[in-house]
Amino acid sequence: MRYAVSSLVLVLCAIGPAWGSDPPTLEELAAGIEKVRSGPDGERIVVGHISRKLDMPVDALRVQRARTTLAWGDLLIANLLSKSAKLNVDSVAAELGSGMKWEDIARRHNVRLDELINDVRQSQESMELRVEDRAPPRSAPSASQGASPTAPTSIVPLPSSGGSNRRY
Repeated sequence: MRYAVSSLVLVLCAIGPAWGSDPPTLEELAAGIEKVRSGPDGERIVVGHISRKLDMPVDALRVQRARTTLAWGDLLIANLLSKSAKLNVDSVAAELGSGMKWEDIARRHNVRLDELINDVRQSQESMELRVEDRAPPRSAPSASQGASPTAPTSIVPLPSSGGSNRRY
């Protein structure tokens, strides 16, 4: 009994700070996306995710990034915020450039900060885990398709060329 109580106290002490911790700021999430971008194959992963998330062609995103000079994480936030507030990305980028924080810009335009943070956090986690790079789950052929997973496969021999099959 004593062991169970001390184990429970240890677990609660370990997870207690996580329960009371504040959610990450949008600046921290943008920095996390930039960290993914700087990793192996990160540019492709980040730009591809943002393109799919925003339903925008990669070329349009690259033009937007060059025009606003925002990092990829900031560009994602600017686009999400501009969609919610019905603003253009350039005006959102200008507000950020004037020294405002993302949270202040969101509040100024009546964008739900918790939803925006959650949306960006999900994107960051997807990028970190390379979720979109994983192959789709393999599905076994169904019985209605006429194949069973245990059915033997037939092997068709290749025609012989008459010579040695060795390759160097």
